[in-house]
Amino acid sequence: MRVTEARWIADQLASLPNDRISPLLNIGSSTAEFREINQPHIDRLLFAPLRERGVEVIHADLKQARGVDIHGDMMDPAIQARLRARKPRAVLSSNLLEHVLDPGAFARVIGSFVEPPGIAIITVPRSYPFHADPIDTGFRPRPDELAAMFTGFELVRGEVVADTSYSAELASQGRAGITKGLKTLIGALRPRGDIGRAQRDRLRWLFKPFTTSCVLLQAKS
Repeated sequence: MRVTEARWIADQLASLPNDRISPLLNIGSSTAEFREINQPHIDRLLFAPLRERGVEVIHADLKQARGVDIHGDMMDPAIQARLRARKPRAVLSSNLLEHVLDPGAFARVIGSFVEPPGIAIITVPRSYPFHADPIDTGFRPRPDELAAMFTGFELVRGEVVADTSYSAELASQGRAGITKGLKTLIGALRPRGDIGRAQRDRLRWLFKPFTTSCVLLQAKS
């Protein structure tokens, strides 16, 4: 999750009262380590303010690890039943749909977790390098295309949010950024494989910004 993306999500949630968003189901949450250490802006900008407000957050992911409340395959009906049993009023899915083979089917599952007038906040890269986790299908929709996948929902707000370029990201990291940049250049020389492809792709964003399609949706009555 990019910093500007986290701020956009946080702003949408801040505009809604607790009884509209709690419990909040975070689909594809990753682990506490990822949210708090690897990308600490996620917890600082997004989840810490929710904790302060008393909003209940349910983190769900394929991984079983600290910070994951319910783990398993979201396409498994048994996992879906466990999540629906928590009766979420809002659902968040960030940078997940580009990593599944059938994003339309996954979108229908995500949308099924909330009843009207439930809220869904969905983000997907719009202009972003290849990043396999474990796959990247190249799904890069516009906000209107993303919203259209969620039948039974209306688009409340949609925006393409811009972040830094790769060079600016490296510059902000000081010596660590220099090391990371060198690894990117070396990795880009690999003729085959996802690592080489990802590193070569990053160089295409050396001076152009990463962008993310972000939508706020409301389930129709």
